Amino acid sequence: VSLEADSGETVALLGPNGAGKSTIVSALTGLIPIDRGRIALGSEVFDDPEGKVFVPPERRGIGTVFQDYLLFEHMTVAQNVGFGLSKGNVAKEDRSRLLSETLLRYGLNDLADRRARDLSGGQKQRVALARALMTEPRLLLLDEPTSSLDASARIEVRRQLADALAGFSGPRLLVTHD
Repeated sequence: VSLEADSGETVALLGPNGAGKSTIVSALTGLIPIDRGRIALGSEVFDDPEGKVFVPPERRGIGTVFQDYLLFEHMTVAQNVGFGLSKGNVAKEDRSRLLSETLLRYGLNDLADRRARDLSGGQKQRVALARALMTEPRLLLLDEPTSSLDASARIEVRRQLADALAGFSGPRLLVTHD
């Protein structure tokens, strides 16, 4: 596959179940290495087997929202959203303020102390989106972000996705079969 997206551009990857869309997301994030080809963001190469380059996921600066959320079920909402802040990307004195602002922005401040396992599907997806955007990634990957939601939650999450994408200046890849 050959994909290109400019800053501020959303590219949709459309295909049926089993077509490899989620595999592409996993390769872009670095969860699986590629056998051949090249993955780059701007001038930075993330994966190039021929050139023996592989940048691990935590160093790619990519925010990902998976269709099954991939939250830390034993952690609170605040711990999940703030997880990326503990990786040293943000000064310690700014972490609490950024976390509070993000929880408020995504309507999660009243849920901050609840465990992820105790949330509804729509709430979990909002947590996943807030966590993906918390560290200001350079690329945002959305892997069927509304596929596991009921109809009413899907409408709410789509609205929040639209708001989040409007405020995100990097390239976005939206994976969907719909």
